Formats: sequence, structure tokens, C-alpha cells
Amino acid sequence: MKLCISTLVCPTWTFDQIVKACHTYGVNGIDFRGIADEIDITKLPLFTTRLPETLKVLARHHLKMPCLNLSATLITTEPDRWNDFLGEVQRYAQLAHQSQTRYLRIFGGRVPQDMSRAFAQDLARRHLKQLLRITSGLDVRIAWETHDDWCTSDEMLPVLEHFSPEELGVLWDIEHPFRRGEEPERTAERMKSYICHVHIKDSERIDNRNFPRLLGEGNLPIVPTLKALKSIGYSGWYCLETEKRWHSEAPEPDQSISQFVRFMSTHLSDSD
Repeated sequence: MKLCISTLVCPTWTFDQIVKACHTYGVNGIDFRGIADEIDITKLPLFTTRLPETLKVLARHHLKMPCLNLSATLITTEPDRWNDFLGEVQRYAQLAHQSQTRYLRIFGGRVPQDMSRAFAQDLARRHLKQLLRITSGLDVRIAWETHDDWCTSDEMLPVLEHFSPEELGVLWDIEHPFRRGEEPERTAERMKSYICHVHIKDSERIDNRNFPRLLGEGNLPIVPTLKALKSIGYSGWYCLETEKRWHSEAPEPDQSISQFVRFMSTHLSDSD
């Protein structure tokens, strides 16, 4: 059972607190999406000048870094902004290579109202090819998250089908395709060759907003999703992404992490 957490779960914790909690609760990995006030970890000494020490601490606690979470967004028409994203991907790709992190999460982004879907698909393909040139030879794989205007299989497959699953993966955030009207069985079956990493969360939809909840206390189809993943032979990581960084009302990290391990231990066993 490969369980990891996103640091969005615990935005005020230090690196040492995160490591200690994961070790205590039986979590196997950490997906870094910022620490404390800094969202870009490539700007932190922990992941630059002190990286060898950081990796030793993680290894000592039997913790891996399955996926690094970037802000890079494919639907970007401003050259300067896209160049910034290319720089971000270059920094993170090198960090991933050094830390033996397999995946780099990127977003598709919003499609502007004055942009046709066909143009957006072409732009996404062209930008993905640039990113793949950066990661080529590093044993690092781009993982495109189901998010924004690229959530369902209908929205993603017209672009995905131009790439092999060895080149490009899908990070399945279980909230967004479902909120867009796609049942997990369809998401899993249609994108099974590409799904490489999974964000697990729960939420309640109130007044067109998602409010984070403990697993099983919202209305996301977590158990059907686990069964759908089993049906396609998924053997990758499950990452808790209770977004307390963006939602102060979300459960406290000690509570959400310990409950995540209990929930997944029960329901992954039930799906066997």
C-alpha cells in the first residue's frame, strides 16, 4: 500500500514536523507542494544546498518523494509567463532526477472564452512537447492533473492520444472529474493507460464551492474510485490532498493524516 501526503495538508508545519508525522502514522511518502510560506521548494535550501542532507533524513525514515507538484500551466499565451513555467520545470526536473522522484505534476489551466477548444488542444500539445524535451533522459515523467478545464476523459484524451503513456501520465485528482459529471468507472477505464498517480480527498459541495472534509464525510465517490482503480490494475501511489493551505476550515493535519491511513487500510483491503 503506497500512501503519501501532499504538503497542502499541513501548510504550517516544518520539514521536520512533516517527516515525523509521516513516520508516526505509517505514511510512505511526501509530495512536496510548498513548505510554510514558500510554495516553490526549489527556492529552499532544503532542496538546493542542503539537498543531500534532506535526502538522508527521508531515507532514514523510509520516506520517498513520489511526485513534485508544480504551478506550470499548459494554457498560457503570454510568452514571459510561459518562459517562467519552462524555468520552473527545468528546476524541478533536475530536483526530481537528483531525488529519484518519478513524477512532475502540471496543470492544463483554464481555456479563455475567446479561445476555441481546438486551438487550446493544439497549444497544450505544443507546450507538452517542450516539457518532454526538458525531462528527456532524466527518468522523470510529466503527470498532467485532472483539473481546471481538463478534468474528464473527453477533455483530456484528444491531447493525451498524441503521446505514449511512457512519455506522459495523468494525475487523477478524484474530485474534479466527478464534479464535472464523470463517474470514476469511466475515468479509470478510458484513461487507464495514462493514470500514474492519484490524489485522494473528500469534500462537500455548498453554494458551488468545495469544502474539504475527512475521507468518507463528504460526498466524493472514494470507495467506487478505489474499486475502479483496482479493476484497471493500478499499483501506484495514493496521495492525501486535503487542501488546508487554501482552506483554513479544512481538518487539522494530525487528524486528516491519521484518518487517511485508517481509511485507506480498511478500504483498500475491502477492494481486494
